[in-house]
Parts: sequence; C-alpha cells; structure tokens
Amino acid sequence: MQKRLYFVIVRFVLKTWNCFGAVQSAVSFFRGLAPDTHRFGAPEIARDVHSADLLCVQELFSSDAQAFFDRLLHTHKTRDDNTKRLWPLTFGGSGLGIASRFPVVRKSLRGFGRPHAGVERFARKGMMHVTVRLKEAGLEGDPLDLDVVTTHFQSGIGSDAVRVRERQLRELRAYVDEHAAPERPFVVCGDLNIDGLSGLQRGGEYAALRNAFPDFDDLGASEDRATFHPDPEINDLAHRFWAEPPQRIDYVLFRPAARDWLRAHECVLALHAPYAVPERGRTFASDHFALRVSFEAN
Repeated sequence: MQKRLYFVIVRFVLKTWNCFGAVQSAVSFFRGLAPDTHRFGAPEIARDVHSADLLCVQELFSSDAQAFFDRLLHTHKTRDDNTKRLWPLTFGGSGLGIASRFPVVRKSLRGFGRPHAGVERFARKGMMHVTVRLKEAGLEGDPLDLDVVTTHFQSGIGSDAVRVRERQLRELRAYVDEHAAPERPFVVCGDLNIDGLSGLQRGGEYAALRNAFPDFDDLGASEDRATFHPDPEINDLAHRFWAEPPQRIDYVLFRPAARDWLRAHECVLALHAPYAVPERGRTFASDHFALRVSFEAN
C-alpha cells in the first residue's frame, strides 16, 4: 500500500546551549553554584530559552543550573542526575539535558569510554538520545518522529585531549547509528570542543569531524561565527575565566530522512546579547553562545 503524503505543516525551533553550569572555584564547589548564579533567575534569559521547542543543554552540573532546567515549562524534560559515583570514581555526570514541547517516545543516556584527560578525568561525559514525536499518526499518514543526540566532548588543546576527542567521535558515530532509522531525520548537537571556524581548524580535528559525519550537514558552517568568544567586548563573562581565541565549538549537525520531509532553514547565534539584571549589573547567559535552528516539516 502506498503511504499517504503529509499536508499538515509542522514548524519548530531547536536550540543547543552550553549553559556554563560548572563551578569555577572551591567556594562555589561547596555551594554548588555556577559563575553569576543570578543569571539563572533572570526573566529575559528564561524567556529566550523558552522560545525553543526543543532545547539541548550541556553543563547542567551546578545545583542552580539544574534547578533552572527543572523549572523550564517544557512538558517533557530529561537530564542526567549528575550524582557522584565511587566506581568509576566521578564527581559528576554528563551534565546533559533535553527539554521538549513534543512527546518523547524513546530516550537513552550513555557515558563515553574512559579515561578522559585533565580535570575531566573525574567526569562522566557522554551522549543523550531522544526520539520526539512531532506529529501523531492520523488521516495524513504515519507519525513524524525526529531523533536528537546531544553531547559534550573533552575540552583542551593538548595531545591527550585530542586523542580523547578522536575516541569520542567514534563512540558518537556508533551511538548515532545504533539509534538511527531511514524514515527519521537526525540532529546531533552540543559542545564538541572542536574548532570549526574557517582558518582555525586546529590539528585537523574539524576534518576528522566531517569524516566521521559525512552524511550530516554542519548547519553553522555557512555563518562561520564563533560560539565561544572570550573577548571583554563580546562576552565578558567568558573573558573573566578564559584567555583563549574565538572558536566555533558548538554544533548542530543534521541529516534529513530518506523521504526528506524535514528541512532546516537557518542556524544562527542565540543567547548572545548582554542581559541587564536589576541590582546585579550586566551579565551574559553563558560563556558560550547558543545556536538556534528553525525546522519545517510537511
């Protein structure tokens, strides 16, 4: 029997955002608070976050970042519990979370293989997958489902960090292939800590990323804008903690379904403007900028 074609149009917005929910000092560690913790209570930041129908968040480590995520108005939310474990010894989980206005029909979480490098050797970085139902089955045809994986790779520029990311790329590709189906489009997003700015692709890591995902479009490549920019005039929250060059290290990779029923229309920076918090002064949503992608299905 020939399947019916869809005529109902579904539009939605996906955002990926490293929320800078990692504590940065011993005092903050014991209090469980991220830098500029008041930003998680800023109505303007909450409003901008809520404009996404699908929100993929990284670095949900601190208690204030987790509370912010738990307060989101999205109907369907899942995140790592980020609890400490004795074996393997870890002081936190993956820090991943996905909030959706669409029903989640499948979900899973998997940690990367070990060891990690540097201070992250005591973290359980990993990958989170959900299948969201954009439209239920009806007279127009079968349900419309979308697979989404969000992840956060090893940070750092040393050779040890590069080797860890090489392994994580292989694990991510295997995880995607395990959950993929020809009839479903697929989004892979998150903080890969691989610089994709043109002319700044250190050590060929961006080429390795493209070789691992040749069937996915890098939706931010054409814009070619830094998502991590610790210049005091661009993001002074990032500048307070990092002395690094601008980098494009946050990604939305997209592969359409075999029937090509879902299309991406744009990928732009989001959560990038300064916010004025009453009685606390200026801050930014994070040390990273978010990415915003508009999709349309028909």
